[in-house]
Amino acid sequence: MNWKISPRHALFALLLSFGASGPLLAAPPDCCPPGGVFELRAGHVLRELSRLHDELKLNPQQEALWQEASRFSREGMDAVRTQMRGQRAAALSMLSQPNADLRAIAAQMDEAREAGRKQREANRERWLQVYDSLDAVQKEKARLFVKSRIERMEGGGRFDRPRR
Repeated sequence: MNWKISPRHALFALLLSFGASGPLLAAPPDCCPPGGVFELRAGHVLRELSRLHDELKLNPQQEALWQEASRFSREGMDAVRTQMRGQRAAALSMLSQPNADLRAIAAQMDEAREAGRKQREANRERWLQVYDSLDAVQKEKARLFVKSRIERMEGGGRFDRPRR
């Protein structure tokens, strides 16, 4: 099946490039370092962003926005990581009890998912402010960055799966 990437998907990929999302915090497999898959992916994204940052040659106002968005992203990643660990521990604790209420556990998971969604939206807005401050040449570099990230997602990313 041939899928076309809409501007909306490209923007979504850019925003994923700039931040982290909760599903990356799944329990790490034995083959990974202590930080798990999340740390591997976050480190890779941060290295790529560093290269993009160097290419953009930001002015002082843009640099301030970039640093604020970066700080917000890092703090968000730390908060999500802590939240997911706490949620996992709480769910295991509740499930260890006889007659555990699965509806209550599911409700807590839903609340955490909603909080994560709000965090991702706030993160996206920070990076969109950075994008809005770029000139045409810089926006083109950002577009090419997003395009290359989407192209690498082929075969294993979210955009090659049919919607349900």
